[in-house]
Amino acid sequence: MEIKKIKQDDRKFIFEISGINEIEANTLRRSIIAETPVMAITEVEISKNDSALYDEILSHRLGLVPIKTDSKSYNLKERCTCKGKGCAKCQTTLSLEVKGPKTIYTSELKSKDPEVKSVFDNIPIVKLTGEQEIKLVATIELGKGKDHMKFSPGLVVYKHKPKIKLNNDSKLIEKYKNILPEKSLKGNKLDENSILDNNLYEAIDSISQELIKIEYSKGEFIFTIEPFGQLEPKEMLTNAINELDYKLDEFSKKLGSSKKKTIKKILKK
Repeated sequence: MEIKKIKQDDRKFIFEISGINEIEANTLRRSIIAETPVMAITEVEISKNDSALYDEILSHRLGLVPIKTDSKSYNLKERCTCKGKGCAKCQTTLSLEVKGPKTIYTSELKSKDPEVKSVFDNIPIVKLTGEQEIKLVATIELGKGKDHMKFSPGLVVYKHKPKIKLNNDSKLIEKYKNILPEKSLKGNKLDENSILDNNLYEAIDSISQELIKIEYSKGEFIFTIEPFGQLEPKEMLTNAINELDYKLDEFSKKLGSSKKKTIKKILKK
């Protein structure tokens, strides 16, 4: 198996992976969006709420705020040494204590851990008028997208790697020149690298199959990761693979234990 980076920035990570099949590709995709641990607000203790929003609506809005995740300092609650009771190793808190009149944004959420905070400062939470006031403390912990969408780190799609054959016949190019995507041409010829980099091959195919022929490689895939902001794209991939390794190790242990029990039962008979 080989992995090759194609493009990476703050909003997107595109890479090519070869030597796997469709089942393995989809397993990786599902692992990233559903198994990668991400931090989110799970409980809200409200001591005062004079706003127009009911307590449960206010809590729901807070729960959907994307939280910057520190996956190295915190454990999943079920794997923590506290055995799910809740401690500094598996959870932290943020507080909100504000008075109106003004619109309350996520920038006013004060976190106990400066590394764990709202990804965006400009998300509106609620509007307070007059002397309205809010006091609350929210608990943040790691979770998985398979349990709730608020724990999902982003969007992931993949497709088979395209292999294209271009027909640079001058008459055909002249015929379709006015409707071909601007970036697909380099002078009076179709540019293969630009077409692939900008995903223009399907657009050209819809214009004319005389100009381009597309084949898709079965064992090569192009993945695109678009994060919501809790984790960096590369970290999403790394954490997903680590989580997949953990599950496979656990499965191997249980499988080994099951075999031992079966042998013991046979020996007793």
